[in-house]
Amino acid sequence: MKNYKNAVAIAMVALMVFSVYSTVANANSQEAEYEEYLAIAREKAELEIIEDAAINYRKALDMKDTVDVNIEIGQMYVDNGWLSEAISWGEDVVEKYPKEPTAYEFLLQQYISAEHYDKCFVLRDQAEGREAVNAGFEELMAQIEYVFELEYSTYDEVGVFGNGYCAVLDEDRWGYCDLYGDEEIKPKFLWAGAFTTDEVAPVQDENGDFYYISTSGNKKIAIQNLEKCMDLGVSINQVLPAGDDGKYAYYNQKFEKVFDGEFSYATAMNGNVAAVEVDGKWDLIGANGEMLTETGYDGVIWDEKGIVFRNDRVFVEKDDQIIMTDKEGNQIGGQTYDDAELFLQADGYAAVEVDGKWGFVDKEGEMVIEPQYEAERSFCNQYAAVKKGGSWGFINAAGEPIIEFAFEDAKDFNERGCVFVKMNGKWRILKLMKMNYK
Repeated sequence: MKNYKNAVAIAMVALMVFSVYSTVANANSQEAEYEEYLAIAREKAELEIIEDAAINYRKALDMKDTVDVNIEIGQMYVDNGWLSEAISWGEDVVEKYPKEPTAYEFLLQQYISAEHYDKCFVLRDQAEGREAVNAGFEELMAQIEYVFELEYSTYDEVGVFGNGYCAVLDEDRWGYCDLYGDEEIKPKFLWAGAFTTDEVAPVQDENGDFYYISTSGNKKIAIQNLEKCMDLGVSINQVLPAGDDGKYAYYNQKFEKVFDGEFSYATAMNGNVAAVEVDGKWDLIGANGEMLTETGYDGVIWDEKGIVFRNDRVFVEKDDQIIMTDKEGNQIGGQTYDDAELFLQADGYAAVEVDGKWGFVDKEGEMVIEPQYEAERSFCNQYAAVKKGGSWGFINAAGEPIIEFAFEDAKDFNERGCVFVKMNGKWRILKLMKMNYK
């Protein structure tokens, strides 16, 4: 019995040894077969026999599927000019390996090569959401951060964006477009001002009559109590300046004067501050008509909406120079300027001209981008239009060029990453893809 038990034990050991040997042998055989498929695939790929290479690659993947081999297959398609196949393959690899950064990097490169920029930004969102972004992916995205598209619609002239709309001129009549440059209000006016948060805009119709319209394009505020309206300003907090038979005053939306006083000219009342002209001199006034300054400036700077006060600052002309002040007329910083553009946003920089060149200052009067441009507009929604070498382009807050100097003229970026640029005598919308891909 004892000998029998020993024999059984020996047999079990032998069986285990054989099993291990067989497993190892089988594994070695499969690995050899796998390497053979890869070798054949690579040989075929080198000879540009792509279909046969793909067959052998797939046989290898059936035995052992890895992201590296998948990307190798995709690269084979790229190297042989099969870009659509490379893209399709890359998309499959991303779905198969949703946590592998190299899969996203490979597919991103192919999207860029094919100029599928909208898909690039969708892919970025996926990669970031899955925490699958590597340095290579970030470097590729940096290359296309400011790619853009130009819309086909063109206009003869454009205003500035306000409350989601922009006045546009088409065949001698003004209408309005939306933030993407698409027509919203048909061109039918002789003149059209900017919309504001009051959701009205001043216009002059084909009969020469002035009034305010709503975003539907229909009359919203009729002119009352004015003998001969000659000009309308934008409505802010339901206070608006209007010119009546050579004199300007401030009115509510029923065209009742909000305070006594008539002026040679009056700007929009923004932040409870406006500028008025009397006998060729300018001063700042408050919401109740009180005089905030009594210096009698030679001039003031206002923007295309007729606003002089934004970011708690005003630019005024004194002794043939422009200075920056607060609303009480206190000079900010010691610098004087040849010309300036009003601040357009709270954290942006204002454009100023010094000795024939334009640069940018912050609200404390510090020069943050040295004068170097032929012309420029103040920063709006992170970017500024600047002119160099006779053409307009765009820079970021660090002063770095982000969009080439290739335009005849340019306006300000709106909150949706769109801006009007002028090419061949016509204005078109430029759309940053990173904000307009969905």
